[in-house]
Amino acid sequence: TQSLCCRLGCQLFPNGTAHSFYEVTLNGTAFLTFHVPTATWERRWPRGDAVASFAQRELMKYPKTTQDLQHFLNTTCVGILRAQSAGTGKQSSRSHAPLVLGLILGTIALLGMAVGIFLCTGGSC
Repeated sequence: TQSLCCRLGCQLFPNGTAHSFYEVTLNGTAFLTFHVPTATWERRWPRGDAVASFAQRELMKYPKTTQDLQHFLNTTCVGILRAQSAGTGKQSSRSHAPLVLGLILGTIALLGMAVGIFLCTGGSC
């Protein structure tokens, strides 16, 4: 059994700066991360693994998808937090329904692609 988990989101700090992230773990170990400023996938697997290299190479074949993910994390996600903090009068890193919905919709395409890659590398395709 393989467990692939994706975690993405953004944080808004009191000084107005923001940090966005997308992390993928495989069986609880860091596998890939998305470097938001450069819109690139980086391997985090602790050893030189062919699966991690393959997944990184395959994800980088889709520049439109990586640019869309970069835009979502830098603009949409941060914009939702800024609008939310303006409405409440304080900044919060907690997710609420609109942010959760946006994050879920933003990950569906990438999660489907990642699952497909891992199914194919496991010999199921």
